[in-house]
Amino acid sequence: MSCAKIGSGAGSNAQPADIYAAGPSVADVRTLFGDNNWWPGPPSFGVRPLDSASVPDTERFSITQRFLHLGSAEVLEIRYTVYDKTGSATSRMTSLQNAYGASPSSPKVGDQVLYYGLLSSGGAPYITRTFVRLGQIVTELLWTRKDGIPTVAQLGKNAAKVVDGLKKVTTGKVHRSPRAVDETRLPPPGLDITFLGSAQLPVEAWLVMADVGIPEPVLNLLHNDGVTDFVFGDYALNTDTHMEVRTALLTFSTSTAAADWVSTFSNSGPDQSGIAGSYIDSLGVYHYLFASGTHGAMLVCSSTAAAEAASRACESPMVRTAISWKLGLGG
Repeated sequence: MSCAKIGSGAGSNAQPADIYAAGPSVADVRTLFGDNNWWPGPPSFGVRPLDSASVPDTERFSITQRFLHLGSAEVLEIRYTVYDKTGSATSRMTSLQNAYGASPSSPKVGDQVLYYGLLSSGGAPYITRTFVRLGQIVTELLWTRKDGIPTVAQLGKNAAKVVDGLKKVTTGKVHRSPRAVDETRLPPPGLDITFLGSAQLPVEAWLVMADVGIPEPVLNLLHNDGVTDFVFGDYALNTDTHMEVRTALLTFSTSTAAADWVSTFSNSGPDQSGIAGSYIDSLGVYHYLFASGTHGAMLVCSSTAAAEAASRACESPMVRTAISWKLGLGG
């Protein structure tokens, strides 16, 4: 066995919770783009063993934030990758430039920056990728747009906002998010999933997580039922670490509201164990929901690759985890 050496430079002591806390809020994104229709999605904690078979040894971990623009197919995805040392992060930037080609050198952000615009297909076919290195952290900003490639100045403004948050982390000004998470309310430790990270999220992020087609009316209903936020947990599936398991625990004002939530958002009613589970073919993911008193809980099992369907390896572990979690919450 060999010991991993912690590198030096920006990011050397950063932990996943610190990087997540440094990311922009939905209010920041709305201000940045001048549009209140941007909504937050659930994050991904790219911590081993998640996708460990394909993650280079030089990567310590990654954190991904997602924001969706209602009324369009536009997406902003921010992925922070912390490397073992600055040299590894620099090599990554060199590989990216070799793959994508020449990049504008201005506006200068961080220690290195690369700006690229691509044309694809779909409802937001104009794709920009901005890569910024700050010490041993490489951040990718993926922004898909419906109406053209933005100016490099705008991309630089986006990148500067992100780097400002990272600098606060690397200088010790920001640590764990002040909104503490009660992790005892998440699925209890077992044999099927490995914990990666958690967060207290606004309920808007659950609507994105559940892929609700028209979320605003549902948001009003949830608010009327006393739900404004939820406990989020991120896990790796032990039998196939290429699968990510996201969990959500919502607390309603009444047990009836929690049970109605399950009936509304499950494709079929609960089975004899009280679990409503299904495979959502259009999304390629598994959804499992149940109610326990005033709590409504959801588990989503999906591939770490965006265009890949979830494996059937999700099925039995998700049922076992849901049952255990339900019992842990009191039934």
